[in-house]
Parts: sequence; C-alpha cells; structure tokens
Amino acid sequence: MASLKTIIKFIRPKTLLWFGISTCLAFGALIQNGVPSISFIYIIITIIFANIGAIIVNDLGDIEVDKKSPEEGKRLRPLVTGEVTKKEAIIYSTIAFVLSLAVSLLYDTRATIFSAIVIAFALSYSLRPTKFCAKSYGSVLFWIVLCFFCYLLMLNVLSSQENNFNELVKYAPGWLFISGIILFMGIAEIIAKDMRDFDNDREGGRNTYVNFAGIEISSRIMIFFSWFGFILWIQALYMSDRFPDSIFAILCFLTGLIWCIQITIAGLNFIKGYNQRLAAKLHQNWTYYYAAMQILTFLSFY
Repeated sequence: MASLKTIIKFIRPKTLLWFGISTCLAFGALIQNGVPSISFIYIIITIIFANIGAIIVNDLGDIEVDKKSPEEGKRLRPLVTGEVTKKEAIIYSTIAFVLSLAVSLLYDTRATIFSAIVIAFALSYSLRPTKFCAKSYGSVLFWIVLCFFCYLLMLNVLSSQENNFNELVKYAPGWLFISGIILFMGIAEIIAKDMRDFDNDREGGRNTYVNFAGIEISSRIMIFFSWFGFILWIQALYMSDRFPDSIFAILCFLTGLIWCIQITIAGLNFIKGYNQRLAAKLHQNWTYYYAAMQILTFLSFY
C-alpha cells in the first residue's frame, strides 16, 4: 500500500484548489448573485472527490505516454515509478468516485446526478474507447462541453434549494461568465497545457490540437481566446453590479489584465520559437492566476 505522502502527491492538491474549489466558489456566487448557503459546502466536497478520481484515472490512461516523456516530472509520477500499482490506483479512484456520490446525497439528488455526469466525463476523457485527451479537436471540445454541462448542472442544483431554475437560466451575467470561462480555460488554457506537453505528446504518439495545428497557429488562438474570455468574465461582473464597485472585482480585473499581457508575450515568443521550459512555466502560472481570479470573483459577492 502506498504511503500517505505518495497518495498526496498522486492526487495533485494544487489541481484540486485551482480547478475544483475555486471554480465551485465562483460559479455558485455568480449564478446566485450572492454567496451560497452553508450547505453549498457539500457541492464543493462532491466535486473535490470527483476531481480526485478523475486525476487518478487520467494517470492510469497516461502511463505509457508518461514513461516516454522527456519531462522528469511526468516520469516520476507514482504510477510510472511503481510507487502506486494499477490495482491500487483503480481502488483509490473507485473510492473517490463513491465518496463523491455519497456526499452529494447529503445535499440533494440533483447533486448526485451532477456527480455521476462529472464522473462519466472523467472516464471518457482519459480512457478508451473515447479517450478525448488524445484527440486533436476532441481534447479542446471536451472541455468546452464539460464547462457548459457543469454550468447547467450547477444551475439545476442551486435552483433546487433557493431559486427558480428558469430565473437562473435567464440570468445574463451567468451566461457571460461561463462563456468567458469556456474561452479562457476550455480553449486557451487547454492549448497552453498541450504546449507544455508538446514534446511529451509527440513522443507518446498523442495527437493533441497543438500537435495537429502547430505551435504558431495554436499560439495565436491561445492569445485571442484568453483576451476574449477575460473580457466576457469582467463583463459578467459588471452586469452583476460588482465591477467596479467591489475592490475584489477590481483586483480580479487587474489580475486578469496582467495575466493576459503575460500570455500575449509568451505566445509571441512561441511564434518565434518553441521553448518547453517557458511553456511549462506559462501553464503552471495560468493555474495560479485562474484560481486567484475565481476566488476574487467569489469575494466580489460579499
């Protein structure tokens, strides 16, 4: 059995923060135009466990690719080094998914449907026969569809407790926000991730969009959609009467502006010549900036 230190390394706590917790907080606050009730914590925990299971399943699907990776971090993943066996990984992912479903029942059966659909998405992304992460357009389209579904599912869950679903669906700032997230993360950030893994994916035979379209075209798309998504994000805060009235909304704007400028500089450098170290740093920092913007979005509704 793997040690606690290895398990913590395996589930990537940083990913849980930027993708799971921060996104749930911002989604919940903006959809309701206010801070969700304390019971919303069950939704956050539900998504955290689903995310843990998804991370483990992703590693299971990437063992052979990670073994051939030119990046040391990939080659030192617990499944690759043998610190965690395939059998243990399957057990851990199953436990995480079951806990996600169990915790969701403490909130609402609609939350359980949310959890089940997220789990289905996780399996389809990393494992055959679908394995969207290895497809040129599929790797990008997957995240667009997932963001859209998560927004609708979040609407459904929150409407069961405090609001009418039809009223939430008609809430324009929410649609602007999710559109911004889809462009900023579902397209631009995924391209940045695939740029980071460009050599790794090429060695492993994975045909992501970046490998398919090339660095130059991918860089231009990344720059364009990061700015477009950022503008929609801030427009959602403006229409919610949070920007520029809230100091946190202003900080969110400044954080996104600084980050988009950095993305543009990095993208223009990639067009001149690909640099894996720069690509890795870009994606790592993207996750931090994204998490910060989501938390600031949530705080804007206090």
